[in-house]
Amino acid sequence: MAVIIQNREDLEQRLLIMKTQEGWSIRALARHFGISRNMVRRILRKHDKQRDQGHDILLADRQARKERRASKLDPYEETLKGLLEKYPRITGQRLFEELCDAGYRGGVSILRDRLRRLRPGPKKTPIIRFETEAGLQGQMDWSPYTIQFLKTGKATVDCFSYILGFSRRHYIDFTPRRDFFTLIRRHQDAFSHFAGTPAQCLYDSEKTVVLRWEAGRPVINPAYSAFITHYRCRPIICRRGRAETKGKVERPFQYVEGNLLCGRQFQDLDDLRACARWWIRERSDTHVHETTGRPPLELFLEQELSALTPLPLHPYDCAEVALRVCDLEGYLEFETNRYPVPYEHVADILTMKATEQEILVYSPELDLVVRHERAPAGGRITLDGSAIHGVKTIRYGLEPVRQQFIELGEHAGDFLQGLEPVHARNPGFHARYILHLKERYHTDDINLALGHACRYHAYDCKAVERILAAKASPRTLESIRNERAALQLRAALPKITQRSLEDYSILFEPSKNPEDNHDDSGHDSPDQDLSQNPEA
Repeated sequence: MAVIIQNREDLEQRLLIMKTQEGWSIRALARHFGISRNMVRRILRKHDKQRDQGHDILLADRQARKERRASKLDPYEETLKGLLEKYPRITGQRLFEELCDAGYRGGVSILRDRLRRLRPGPKKTPIIRFETEAGLQGQMDWSPYTIQFLKTGKATVDCFSYILGFSRRHYIDFTPRRDFFTLIRRHQDAFSHFAGTPAQCLYDSEKTVVLRWEAGRPVINPAYSAFITHYRCRPIICRRGRAETKGKVERPFQYVEGNLLCGRQFQDLDDLRACARWWIRERSDTHVHETTGRPPLELFLEQELSALTPLPLHPYDCAEVALRVCDLEGYLEFETNRYPVPYEHVADILTMKATEQEILVYSPELDLVVRHERAPAGGRITLDGSAIHGVKTIRYGLEPVRQQFIELGEHAGDFLQGLEPVHARNPGFHARYILHLKERYHTDDINLALGHACRYHAYDCKAVERILAAKASPRTLESIRNERAALQLRAALPKITQRSLEDYSILFEPSKNPEDNHDDSGHDSPDQDLSQNPEA
């Protein structure tokens, strides 16, 4: 039975021992190892030659190359080199087709192996590691992970990573999303963790930071620029496709995966975030960094903390602000959740401010109306608002919204007088439906549509909606917000009074002093030429 040998060196070593020390014959060795007798003889002759004539590793390697078995490509070597010289970027498949036309009967795999030797790829430019001064630079990046939580099941979370370039002190956090508001809130947490901000920070070309590229330069998101300016930090955008530019934040993700996430189970996202805070304090800050040779926290406290820019007295307001129209049931909708609002604000355009913990609702005059705890996104939750809304039977009647409807304009009262007899059972539904059209149309347009409906006795909410669709231009809540901002800007700017054009006519009158018509060089002045030649 033949013996299986792992490699050629092991075969030669065992064969020589069995031949020289144990006295095996060539036939017995060939049968024992499952090889031919000629191969046994070649191995023995090679060994005797090395012992008698000496051994040189370089000569042995050269001899092995000379003894290489001939390839089917060897007769076409010149044809192959000629094609490569004529077409340097030719693909392996095209070479295979050309050689087949010339009579080649081999496979494409050995052709591609030969092509790699004849046409090696371009050498990569070596990357030079650069170090920054204390407090000069930070680097930020995201990385997604899919984690099997014990309570909530499998979910994909994003790891926010921020590292200081000098001390390598690291901050991480896990979030279910990576939108703009999450980005700036995690930045605030990182700055609070470091008790300061670096002078500049490196970023990828992500949409939350960079809107687009123009003429090879990034256009930074104005909202993000306002945030980062508040902390006196300059954003630097790396070139696309060069992740090694900010390798100091890319490499620690391997440490997070291998030391924090590996070998641990988490109940839910809150448990993961709590473990991450412990890991930063007990592991990341205290381990000896392989580049600096010192623990990041130690180097940070000694040299980098004093070089960071101090934090402002008041943090940047990272709340989400949006306009919402209170629906017919008295709720505002945000992230699949519905928040109750006092019922006198039905169909009003309200300002909603969402922080990480709270939802604040303001009236059109920016007075605080109600405050709610922010519910988690992802489900369909309706917060109980019975104490605010009152009796349910009044909610759908006309009386709670009569005054708001009359405030639409001069035609609103006449429309209500015609609406009540026609729809005696549910006039409140039609009034609320028309009030809710304020989300898409201007109040003046709704008032004109009510007047048009009164002229044709079309006392119906659907009829008013059709009139608006035909005669008015819809608008969005963002346009309302822009209009308000424009009004505030015009009120803040100083009033500019235009001068009378007669004040400028003196510039075109000829001068009475002849000496004024010449300049120092003796040439006529341009003003004189214009006054004497009106056509000019």
